Amino acid sequence: MAHATRIKRDHPRRDAVVRIDPHTDSVLSELAKERHEDKKKVLAHSVEMLRRQSMLDGLCEAYRSLKDNPEAWAEEQAERAGWQSAALKDLENE
Repeated sequence: MAHATRIKRDHPRRDAVVRIDPHTDSVLSELAKERHEDKKKVLAHSVEMLRRQSMLDGLCEAYRSLKDNPEAWAEEQAERAGWQSAALKDLENE
């Protein structure tokens, strides 16, 4: 049987109800106990961490794709060299 967990929203509407399986509920309870936080806060933190990880995964994939394209990678390297040169000139002028 799935367990329901309430999630507080940032706006004044009522909390949403999310159904989770018993194992996930058990893990969520353990994490809440370990962290001395309520389940709602642990769940919100977990969702935020997953959102951030998904963003980083997308950035890593884009970087891998860039490196796999020799022409695009050469352009990237040339642009970096130009920025580095400009930064060094700025430092010399200080």
